[in-house]
Amino acid sequence: MIEKHYKTAEIAELLSIAPKTLRRAALRGELTPVRAGSDLLWPESVIQAWLDRNRINNSRVVPIHNRASTTRRSA
Repeated sequence: MIEKHYKTAEIAELLSIAPKTLRRAALRGELTPVRAGSDLLWPESVIQAWLDRNRINNSRVVPIHNRASTTRRSA
């Protein structure tokens, strides 16, 4: 099966990030695009793996309204 590839502007828009963020990640070696002429194409599996590696573990996040009550002590 042929994998879907996205142009930089397409994937940046889908992820609501700046295209420069993708290019910087590629320079750091976190993403590996495919060059097709003058375009960089981003394989869907590469983007998904990058997102998975950078996902925040929401089970550790304490909601803001609970932080004040857990960090303050009664005087």
